[in-house]
Amino acid sequence: MEWSKNGKLVVRFIEHSNSPDKSGNYTSPFVMGVQIKKKDIIELEIVDLAFGGTSVAKVDGLVVLVRGGIPGDVVKAEITRKKSNYAEAKVLQIIKESSLRTKPICSHFGFCGGCSWQDLKYEEQLKFKTKHVKDSLARIGNFTDPPVQDALGCEKTFYYRNKMEYAFIPEPDKKFLLGLHPRGRYDLVFDLKECFLQSETANQIVKFVRQYAKDNNLPAYHQKSRSGFLRFLVIKEGKNTDMTMVNLVTYEGDFPAREEFCMKLFSNFPSIKSVVRNINSKIANIAVGEEEELLGGKRTINEKLGEFTFEISSNSFFQTNPQQAEKLYRTVLIMANLEGTEEVLDLYCGNGTISVFLSPVAKKVIGIEAVEESVQNARRNAELNNIDNCEFICGESRKVLKTMEAEKRNFHAIVLDPPRAGLHKDVVKSVLNLKPQKIVYVSCNPTTLARDLKSFCEEDYRLENVQPVDMFPHTFHIESVTTLSRR
Repeated sequence: MEWSKNGKLVVRFIEHSNSPDKSGNYTSPFVMGVQIKKKDIIELEIVDLAFGGTSVAKVDGLVVLVRGGIPGDVVKAEITRKKSNYAEAKVLQIIKESSLRTKPICSHFGFCGGCSWQDLKYEEQLKFKTKHVKDSLARIGNFTDPPVQDALGCEKTFYYRNKMEYAFIPEPDKKFLLGLHPRGRYDLVFDLKECFLQSETANQIVKFVRQYAKDNNLPAYHQKSRSGFLRFLVIKEGKNTDMTMVNLVTYEGDFPAREEFCMKLFSNFPSIKSVVRNINSKIANIAVGEEEELLGGKRTINEKLGEFTFEISSNSFFQTNPQQAEKLYRTVLIMANLEGTEEVLDLYCGNGTISVFLSPVAKKVIGIEAVEESVQNARRNAELNNIDNCEFICGESRKVLKTMEAEKRNFHAIVLDPPRAGLHKDVVKSVLNLKPQKIVYVSCNPTTLARDLKSFCEEDYRLENVQPVDMFPHTFHIESVTTLSRR
């Protein structure tokens, strides 16, 4: 490896595939006067992190997307793919470590599909996440110098999750596996020794359920043959209430050991207040069932955020980092800047958490949600907190909005919290037609956020503020709360 006079890194080849293409010609593009081909092994310096977690290196203008490594690393990497304007590579060896590195604490790091940034200092993670939001708004949204604040960090960067899904899988040698997926392989599972995402109690529950299944010959489900029984173990925790739910997702059939299973869970883990079974008889290997059985205890657990109590069922959505969720919702409150006389529309309201937080400072909040179970949970959450100014409607946002347009409804503010794919174009159109004075947009995807904000701000709205909130330490994911005011 050499450095040019202008300070750029010059690639040095360690090995060259030295093989022609299918036509027998050496036609791959030249970089620095040398051909880069698939399977070449080269030295690279990592200079950036892309949204999605991929590292970035540059060789005289050619972008190389690298699996592994963090900015400041010098690595030996193998080219795995070559296109006309970029290449892809994987790290084989770290030659020089970056000053941004820290030692991962998990023994599964690098193999497990989670916590891909655990080797990057947390304060640096926040800087890159803030940068990703800014870059998306500038590149996709065409915003010049977007008003992005520094990301709000998490005081507790380990054991912060309140929900985890652990998968069962059979092995040819009949070894019983219960754990998480290796990176990029949802058809495989590795036996989990420990995980620093949920809690030590959750780790012990995983070990208990694994051993219980072995001792009682409960077979793991085999997706191809559609045989077996156990599919997933889902653990939910109320971090502020010390309440735990164990949800066993199985294939159809009897569960003869259900009473003993519950009794041992309750006796070994005092925090467990709910044990349920979700029966999934469908081909799709997901941790949700079409039928639920209460095996023991209550059907729900509770969680507290601020002064509010929320009920959590086995299949309801709840923000997985309650510590940061409270920051997120308080940011929504600040950006909405309500005085108590306004009507607010809360789209994609889920189980009503944002609506509940807005209720003390709004005249009325109407929540729209497409999932009937979530709507029921939202109504129950309003009752739990003695809130009488929240109304929840079950329906698709774009269809409900069309009706509201026809009725010429008037809302001072509209809160949007869509899934990762962002807003349907009809939703954007309807929101613009309703003409709220303020739009507060909560997003978990900077790229779709930038796309939608661009549509809102073409003529009618002005981007006032963007506040990233780090819900998932040690990953590339970042949540953002943005506010738009009508011009």
